[in-house]
Amino acid sequence: MLESTRQHPTRRPTPVGAAAVLGFAAVLALVLGGCGSNDNTTSGTAPTSTTATGDAHAAVTNAFVAFFSGDTPGAEKITLVQNGQAFADTINAQAGSPMAKGTTATVSTVDLDAPGHATVTYTVLIDGKPVLPDQMGEAVDVDGSWKVAQTTFCALLTLEGNPPPVCAVPTTAAAPS
Repeated sequence: MLESTRQHPTRRPTPVGAAAVLGFAAVLALVLGGCGSNDNTTSGTAPTSTTATGDAHAAVTNAFVAFFSGDTPGAEKITLVQNGQAFADTINAQAGSPMAKGTTATVSTVDLDAPGHATVTYTVLIDGKPVLPDQMGEAVDVDGSWKVAQTTFCALLTLEGNPPPVCAVPTTAAAPS
């Protein structure tokens, strides 16, 4: 019997961990720069106003897809995120990222869990490959338009390691009146 062949756990960097870190950095660049395909939207602002539950699901999906799309101009992305003007410098600074052009997002679930609020499960892809699969995010209805919640965008910016000051300011209401 060879006692010395007993396996001992060792700490080694894992490819998954390294890939995750690189993926998060890439996604942030993509999110800010314009990150995806525009398959589910038309040119111009995605329709995000709603009158019924089915419309709300579609509007939330459209807001997420357009926000993460590499084909969506920075000025439009600003309108697709809650408190968008507060993120204008961050979004515009990344607008020219070549990596961003290959990013897309898919939405797998939208749960309208409170008036003016939805929990969203989405995946960010680069060149068709998932880099942030099954992410939980939020959408909020602001004056009749569904937007990617500030908390969702800030979570992605925090992964990058350099969130703007607006991310330190808590949002107090899902849908300002």
